[in-house]
Amino acid sequence: MICIPIIDTTTDRVIENMRKASLIADLLEIRVDHVTDPDLEKILSARTKPVIITIMPEYENGSFKGTEEERVSLLKQAVYLGADYVDVNLGCAELKNLIKNRGSAKIIVSYHNFEETPDDLDIIYNKIKSTGADIIKIATSANKLSDNLKILRLVKKRDQDMIGICMGQTGEISRILAPLYGSYLTFASLQKGRESAPGQIPAETLKNIYRINDLNPQCNIYGIIGNPVNKSKGYILHNCLFKLYSLNNIYLNFQVNDLEDFTGNFPDMLSGFSVTMPHKQNIMHYLDKTDPVAEKIGAVNTVVNRDGKLTGYNTDMTGAIKALLSKTEIKNRSVTILGAGGAAKAIASGIIEEGGKLTILNRTVEKADLLAQDLNCNSGPIAEFKKIRTDILINITSVGMHPDTSESPVDTSLVREMVVFDAIYNPAKTRLLKEAEKNNCIIISGMEMFINQSAEQFRLWTGIQPDTNLLRDIMQWN
Repeated sequence: MICIPIIDTTTDRVIENMRKASLIADLLEIRVDHVTDPDLEKILSARTKPVIITIMPEYENGSFKGTEEERVSLLKQAVYLGADYVDVNLGCAELKNLIKNRGSAKIIVSYHNFEETPDDLDIIYNKIKSTGADIIKIATSANKLSDNLKILRLVKKRDQDMIGICMGQTGEISRILAPLYGSYLTFASLQKGRESAPGQIPAETLKNIYRINDLNPQCNIYGIIGNPVNKSKGYILHNCLFKLYSLNNIYLNFQVNDLEDFTGNFPDMLSGFSVTMPHKQNIMHYLDKTDPVAEKIGAVNTVVNRDGKLTGYNTDMTGAIKALLSKTEIKNRSVTILGAGGAAKAIASGIIEEGGKLTILNRTVEKADLLAQDLNCNSGPIAEFKKIRTDILINITSVGMHPDTSESPVDTSLVREMVVFDAIYNPAKTRLLKEAEKNNCIIISGMEMFINQSAEQFRLWTGIQPDTNLLRDIMQWN
């Protein structure tokens, strides 16, 4: 179930947002500790969905400023008025009496750790269970990606109703996967900016993109690994495709700071994953097999798990070259690439194969020189762009990516009457492309590369070749 916390300062505002949240939520949590004039009778009379009453004290990172006696009095009142659920923290002195006199309410006994995900979760679980709680809630902070697995494993082996969550951006995946592992519910915000705890995802995204109400526990898990990944739109595209093709699959964002931590804990649970910067080259050390094209490029952006064996592919080259050939010829054209990372190497290899005359420019010229030596082409610093004859300019740097959309990797006054391709797809039209268009250039958005390479990823994972027009429609409407 999806539970939306309601955080407002007045009873009337609480009721107003209860109505909005009820359109998408399965149940609501009323954070009474934020309400200055809490009228529980009025709030509970207005419900159209089951309600959890929560009054978090300040020592639990809550906002209730009254005495503990006043807080307990409100919790007892919630029970008396017939609240569906009442959340009581494990450290509450009146916990035993509240459970004993709970009436028709279900008591959620909660443990929060805002610093870490401890190793003794089993002990904490059993301590809460011994109180006679109807539902056990454990919410911890994820400091590394594998902390999510501690919570997910606990949820999976539970022997009574339990809510398990990892908080923070690194813990986002637990909010999506925990319900599939058997968590009683997951918390989601009414909208972005209305989170009651760090890492909450908008309810509309959980319901309509991730489809957590519809998938079953046997679903295949895919995702993207990298840092950062919060601006990636792959989760929108692939989850929409999974829905359109009626596949019991889900695609998540895995923010991977520590590649060894990820590869030591997650690949067995994933059917495949995308790889973005900075891991496209280092991931190759952890694979069982690498496709010859990816081996030649020296970078992997797609991994397929076949019977526990990980095979790496590179769809960046295919995606970029298809995008370019839809607008221009490459053979015998002078091509300048800005950037020297994994994606740059993939696209540069494609340019060489198509017969382009290539120059690689990079801010760190040593990296450009190394790549150029490998591909037998020219290289130099980005500052040299003004001296180079260019028919096709390709930007593979992150300059101009959201949120720094006012930046351009080169002086745009120099970009005239050429083909300009920017691999950035957020925003779809970067400053470089906008200025190039004004200067009579043919422009190609990174969205075209993204769509082409994503279609190939989808085929590698599912065996289905999606229509790229379908992918364009998905991205246009999302």
